[in-house]
Amino acid sequence: MIEAIGFLWPSFLVAVCLVGIHAYFGIQVLARNVIFVDLALAQIAALGATVAFMLGHPAQSLATYGYSLSFTLLAAVLLAFTRAWAVRVPQEALIGVIYVVAAAASILLIDRAPQGAEHLKQILTGNILTSGLSDIAVIVPLYLAVGLLHFLLRNRLAKSGSLFWEFVFYATFGMVVTSSVALAGVLLVFSFLIIPATIGVMFASTLARQLAIGWVAGILTSAAGFAASFAFDLPTGAAIVCAFGAALALAGLAYPFVRGDRVAAIGTTLSPARWVVAAAIAGSAIMLLVAPRADQPLLDLLEQAAPSLRYLYFTRAEAAAYQDAVETAERHRLAAEQLIEQEQQSRTQGAALDETTVQRISSFLKSYAEMRKGEQFVMSEVRARARERIRWVASLALLAIALLLAPLPWRRLLAGVTR
Repeated sequence: MIEAIGFLWPSFLVAVCLVGIHAYFGIQVLARNVIFVDLALAQIAALGATVAFMLGHPAQSLATYGYSLSFTLLAAVLLAFTRAWAVRVPQEALIGVIYVVAAAASILLIDRAPQGAEHLKQILTGNILTSGLSDIAVIVPLYLAVGLLHFLLRNRLAKSGSLFWEFVFYATFGMVVTSSVALAGVLLVFSFLIIPATIGVMFASTLARQLAIGWVAGILTSAAGFAASFAFDLPTGAAIVCAFGAALALAGLAYPFVRGDRVAAIGTTLSPARWVVAAAIAGSAIMLLVAPRADQPLLDLLEQAAPSLRYLYFTRAEAAAYQDAVETAERHRLAAEQLIEQEQQSRTQGAALDETTVQRISSFLKSYAEMRKGEQFVMSEVRARARERIRWVASLALLAIALLLAPLPWRRLLAGVTR
């Protein structure tokens, strides 16, 4: 755990800085009703980085940043004009057009470039793990300067209609986005912008409280995303984006309980949940009845959580065959892991293996993998035959459970039947 903290904390500090500035801009974006302006500016910055990439400049070079910033400032001029156009056409539609054109232009540029797909992936998801204290030394002064400028000019920037002040807002926003995209990628920057701000606006009405809630939510969610990425060996950027999505979902579920009638909120929440569970069980019952040998996601999930459930419908012979296949597959897995561990230890200790030994290890690993597949086929076949045998009883039982769980007006139905 200590090693993980030591490895992740510089990148986490970068994420904290990104949350700090983007939560503020997110609140402003929500107030202006231009939700996707961050995506548009981020994609424009990515287009500038792609042009620099095609001209041979390194991804993290000053030249690449200059190209991105130049493209973003040009986009800021265009966005400043969109408020005037929005009299007849929604500004969000124009912002969407800018995003789509910038994305398409980036794809056209890198279509035939070597490592173009990797560059596109880097632009979208970034690699925040590679950032550290040197990046903080660059972005903190920039973010503080932009924040101070917005604080001093808050009254002028809040007024809409002035082309100059619209440009100032989008230009400073574009400078922040350009720096952020280079560190975290388009998707993560959008998550930093919108989701903490949305949570803050949901639960508070003043800017100070909105910022405080957004910062706390953003920092805690970023920490959860880093932890999940390290624990499950996941791509960090994508893990943090998914963590922000989960945080917004939880905030949405909690909102009726915090800001509304809690009793009504419980009923409103439970009724759809019961319908979802009932529909899932009924669907599983129908699937088991129609195709008992096919994959049964709900039953598989329940049996994975509680393996003893499958022995309720296995015969003794089926249970013995299934258990023997499980144990044999586990032995093959452990044997393969031991070979891999031995090979890794020989590398770390500097004792290189000869070609014959490497080939033997590779052959053994393939054999163990094939034998595990064979045992897994046995387990699947035993389970499928057992389910096929009990499909009528099990399907009817599942349908009965689904009906009981569904929030149907049973009293009205029974009263109608008795009449």
